[in-house]
Amino acid sequence: MKFKQFLLSKGVIGAFIVVLFYGLLMVGIYFSGYKAVPDKIDRLPVAIVNQDSNSQALQNQLKDNLPFKHVKTNLSLNDAKKQLNDRKIYLIINIPNKFSDNLANLGHDEQAQLKFYINYANPMTAVSAMETVTNRIGNQVQKNILLQQGKAILSASAAKQLEQTTTASIKANPEAKAAILEKADATKKTVANDINNTYDQVKNSYTYSIVKMHRVPKGMNHSMAPFFLTLSFYIGSMIAAMLIVTSYKTFAQTIGKWRAYLSTQIAIVLIALIAPLFIVGLSRYINHFDTATYWGLWWNHTLELFTALNFNLIFSLMLGQLGIMINMPFMLTQVVSGAGLIPQTILPEFFKGLSYISPCYYAIKGNFNILYGGPNVTTIWLQLGLLGCAAIICQLVVIALQKNHSLAIKRS
Repeated sequence: MKFKQFLLSKGVIGAFIVVLFYGLLMVGIYFSGYKAVPDKIDRLPVAIVNQDSNSQALQNQLKDNLPFKHVKTNLSLNDAKKQLNDRKIYLIINIPNKFSDNLANLGHDEQAQLKFYINYANPMTAVSAMETVTNRIGNQVQKNILLQQGKAILSASAAKQLEQTTTASIKANPEAKAAILEKADATKKTVANDINNTYDQVKNSYTYSIVKMHRVPKGMNHSMAPFFLTLSFYIGSMIAAMLIVTSYKTFAQTIGKWRAYLSTQIAIVLIALIAPLFIVGLSRYINHFDTATYWGLWWNHTLELFTALNFNLIFSLMLGQLGIMINMPFMLTQVVSGAGLIPQTILPEFFKGLSYISPCYYAIKGNFNILYGGPNVTTIWLQLGLLGCAAIICQLVVIALQKNHSLAIKRS
């Protein structure tokens, strides 16, 4: 009877509702919100400002190759900069005055320079997309220019040599001038064709491919899923632990601290088993993964929630409501040490060390492997379970050191 009352107490029911509320809220908001990336990145407006009347062909080529639906070509550079600052456009590609003349000037009196303007006071996704496009377009233009210049140099050299040979032949045999010029013209066409064919082969002699292992579906809601899923459970567990402790302290007065603690652990196990059914279910509805993945994620987050609840319970048992003063900073550090946004290898040493006792770190690794492929999921689950058991041992020490009278609470 007492155990049933414990499970139906305000603290346990409140803990279950908090885990569900935060989990469903974060999954629903983040997964649906981040579906816009990268699918809608091409809707960001950009501008091409051409100040060189001889570079119309380059402008058209750039416009055709840009992966954006809205490319403005009718702005002055000052107007474009103003719109960039106002976030009405997100990238300016500027073809400066005399760009084509400077390209043709191989003496490099003035270097031809294509300019890209990016406003970095924008969300990371927009800036990253513009940097990627800038690098790709810049390299592509450079490659085309090098090919054209090399072709022009070779053509000029061949033409000069042919001209010298023709002049010498006419000088030696003036009567055959017409025949020599006709032959020179035919030779010129042959040489031009040979050069064009050679550079076509050069142009097509290289390409590259990307071999994608553990392919992640398009959309930031997929690439960020391992991180957001994990964080949604951990935030809920932090507040839920505070509520469970209130039930523990209340019942410890009547049934004893050890029986109350046993009831607390059973409640934690039940919450850890049931809550992920709904939260992972919502993520499946939004991200469309299969049944096997669903059950793998359910077990991964059952272990995470069990471990996280027990981790947060340590300081709630020690300090009561003030336990949040330790649990909150620990949760915030796990945003970094969980390695969902930054690889663990390049983390600062403090966060790298913290990752080994971070429930989020193991849960995020498990999510990546279950969702997109990777080894040793069972080992990750074992590590999560051992972390949870270590937290329980710490709790047992805390409870053993507490005196029964210290568990009393004031009744209103």
